[in-house]
Amino acid sequence: MKIGISALPFNLKEALDICEKNKKIDHIEVGLDNLEDVGVLKKYKSKIEDLNLSISIHLPMELNTCENINYIRNSWIDFICKIDEALTQDFDIKYYNLHLGYVMTNSLDRNRQKYLKNTVEFLNDSKLNQKLNGRILSIENTYSKKGDFSNVGDRVEDFNYIFNNIINDGVYFCYDTGHELMSKNDYNEVFDKTKIIHFSDNDGVNDLHLGYKKGILNDKIFDKIEKINPDYLILEIDFKDIEYTLNYF
Repeated sequence: MKIGISALPFNLKEALDICEKNKKIDHIEVGLDNLEDVGVLKKYKSKIEDLNLSISIHLPMELNTCENINYIRNSWIDFICKIDEALTQDFDIKYYNLHLGYVMTNSLDRNRQKYLKNTVEFLNDSKLNQKLNGRILSIENTYSKKGDFSNVGDRVEDFNYIFNNIINDGVYFCYDTGHELMSKNDYNEVFDKTKIIHFSDNDGVNDLHLGYKKGILNDKIFDKIEKINPDYLILEIDFKDIEYTLNYF
């Protein structure tokens, strides 16, 4: 199991300094929201190589696999393909992580399966899969607060539907501990499809990205981690909490 931390372009230098100081960290997951962000990441290529870090990409929160307007949904596929084309000249990207997306709450409540079918079409897209050429797409559980819009992927049934209907065998589950605290579910049913864990703590109400023991996450999480035995465990937490949280691993 590789232990990693998450970073964004603006704090990537700080993240790499942390990786240099703590040899337990051998992976970095970088959030990229724009094609221009690839240029920022490339500036740190030699540093990433010197630290012998593997790398993955967290795609934008705005990405919407269940978008009902085909043109817009396809534009997100084009975005991923362009990001991948720009990155793979310089990096061996281990996986792309994404949230499933969001729908107007009333529409989602009326016909959830319709939007899950959109996600299945997105993940099965031949252009996307040809471009990624076997690289992993990880789909992450999230949470909903039931405003005008709700997130898809806040319950295990969504992922059961997806894994039962996709033909792309390069799609896996990313289990986010903090998100489960906010939308309680039993994700045991998809642990056999889990390769990535996002580890964080919170108060059960807000996605605070706290270090372990600073919220309500209890010791049972380590039984789940042992059961899953993920390829990557990403500390998706405040940088100041990384050092002491690593003591539990």
